Amino acid sequence: MQRIYCISGMGADERVFRKLSIPGYELVPVKWVAYDKKDTLSTYARKLTLQIPGDNPIVLGLSLGGMLSVEIGKIIKASKIFLISSAKTSSELPRIGQKPFLKNLIQNLPSGFFGHTSLMNTKMIGAENDEDRKLLVDMMRDTDPGFIKWSLGAVVGWNNTTYPKEVIHIHGTADRIIPAKNVKPDHWVKGGSHIMIVNRADEVSRIISGYLSA
Repeated sequence: MQRIYCISGMGADERVFRKLSIPGYELVPVKWVAYDKKDTLSTYARKLTLQIPGDNPIVLGLSLGGMLSVEIGKIIKASKIFLISSAKTSSELPRIGQKPFLKNLIQNLPSGFFGHTSLMNTKMIGAENDEDRKLLVDMMRDTDPGFIKWSLGAVVGWNNTTYPKEVIHIHGTADRIIPAKNVKPDHWVKGGSHIMIVNRADEVSRIISGYLSA
């Protein structure tokens, strides 16, 4: 069975992929590894490639994982790179995320600040019910606050303008984290939020399967 290597989003883990079902494919989560404070998304992506063996793999990335997948695609040759609720280039990110003062603010805040789940707006992320909210809060609680701090800074410092031709970008029209007005995806999911991979998993699965069988 062919594998799809899945990279989760910031403050998330492999639990976000549990509802995806791609017939004929095994979903293999790529684990977060130790980061260096000086790591960029590019250097961290290189570390993740050690978990993606073989030739022409299929890579799937959610949000932060999508940006890392873009960088992975510059390091290894992938057959397909699926971005879900993510950005191909820094120009697709909210403009506030490109402000130097924000990077300085993130660097100066203590790591513990990023561990407060009460600061997370689950509705803005796309939670539609108690199950969604519990999943988001549980994953955030299980994530190292230091990793959240580093990854936020790395995203703010991501000045990417290019992406591999193998990229297939799937985005929701109701995404409020990476607003639809900023992106130019290959496929829109009408009404899809930032966590449509969870609460619109059947539709997202069908879209991915369609591209794989094309």
